[in-house]
Amino acid sequence: MPLPAAILALLALALAAPAAGGAVPRSAAKAVLADCERGTDLDSTGRAAVFEGQMRPVRGAAKMQMRFSLQARTPDTVRWSSVAAPGFGTWLSSQPGTSRYVYTKRVEGLLAPASYRVQLRFRWLSSSGRTLATARRNSPICRQPDPRPNLVVSSLAVRPTAKPGRYRYVAFVRNTGRSAAEESALRVAAGGVELPFAPVIALEPGEGLEVAVEGPACAEGAPVDADADAGEAVDERDEADNRFTRLCPPPF
Repeated sequence: MPLPAAILALLALALAAPAAGGAVPRSAAKAVLADCERGTDLDSTGRAAVFEGQMRPVRGAAKMQMRFSLQARTPDTVRWSSVAAPGFGTWLSSQPGTSRYVYTKRVEGLLAPASYRVQLRFRWLSSSGRTLATARRNSPICRQPDPRPNLVVSSLAVRPTAKPGRYRYVAFVRNTGRSAAEESALRVAAGGVELPFAPVIALEPGEGLEVAVEGPACAEGAPVDADADAGEAVDERDEADNRFTRLCPPPF
């Protein structure tokens, strides 16, 4: 017995539309990182991210919806965690008949160091409000590096002086961080003998200078250490990379 035309139409619609929760083409739902602004200030000024959701209709859908969830991860954590943000976490609906639905979210005042992304949920609804299909996408990551300064000793030279038994220890101190480092001090120890601290002027990001300390001649093969920010005056990105060590050269 032939099926009524109305039932045949409903069956055709069901076969044409994706099942609720089923897979949809990758091109039908996208999560995009539109911009990642990395500030250099120690506060959160200037650090922001712009995320974008893009949807295309599936067959039978009368309305498209998307929901943004902001997630963050710090260098000390492995998993992504949800972060509360204004306007996130609610379903956003397209106008009926929309052929391409795009929605953009901007989040400001991001903390650093941290990485940020959005997880976007998508759903397609019929004219009666029934969910025809769903999808979930993660955006690319907006990485916010540590904005603090970072003082390192990149080289250490040992030079003779005009005075017998006295050497000149010359360290090159550089700020490899993203913000200015205030005045600090350099420590040099030759063969276990610590010399008086030498002052280091404030350094802008990427800036460096030679700092010299005079002291007793070191013994050949003895370690010579130079430590940046010896007085711990600077809040640094990495406190473990301040030291540079070399061996004392043969007598001059």
